[in-house]
Amino acid sequence: MNREIKRKLRNIIIMYLFFIFIGISILGVQRLKLYIEHLRYEREQEAYTFGSEGFLRYRLSKLVGAKLEFTNHKGNVYLIEDEDDMKKIDTEKEEYITGKTEKFGSYSFVEGEYTQARIKNFNNNMKHIRLWNYSEKKYKTIAENEKMEEFTEVKNINELWEYMSNEVPKGISNIAKLDIVGHDGTEKPTKIIYDYGNGETKVLNEDSVIGLLELFHTDFSK
Repeated sequence: MNREIKRKLRNIIIMYLFFIFIGISILGVQRLKLYIEHLRYEREQEAYTFGSEGFLRYRLSKLVGAKLEFTNHKGNVYLIEDEDDMKKIDTEKEEYITGKTEKFGSYSFVEGEYTQARIKNFNNNMKHIRLWNYSEKKYKTIAENEKMEEFTEVKNINELWEYMSNEVPKGISNIAKLDIVGHDGTEKPTKIIYDYGNGETKVLNEDSVIGLLELFHTDFSK
């Protein structure tokens, strides 16, 4: 084999190896890009979950007259008292998504003057209110009506949070299920009574629904 043929063969091999290298490099870049996109997607999902928890905790704090404390990943503590304060949580989410931090901060409740009274109202109303079910022709508890697990009395705001954030079938939290209580898990009006548990009952409304705020703020036994 003469030198010219060897030279051409060498050049062909070099070009072949060059294109293989380029192909591997492109594939590597694509895989890296896919990995980065997947990582960002996971972080966005985790940030969404963290932000949703903050919003639900904020909503619950308003219902029971408590305050919500947010401690960010740097250790700074903020009171979340209105929706403008929620921007502190948005900042935490963004810093996590962009990789500026590898962890989230935390939430905690601070009970207010009326918190225990409102939790007491909620316990009593969940245990004693009955809603008429037209199809089954009988009264049901709120938990039965909304197709939730049997209600167990809660003693403080942290237990209340565990109950309200619990997701019933189809991924819907209890706080969402109780937003508006009507006929058979719908927002349709129905007859509502208060059952004292001793054979005595009181009609609360002949044709209505009950909102989440009322379950905390109204003592229907009176």
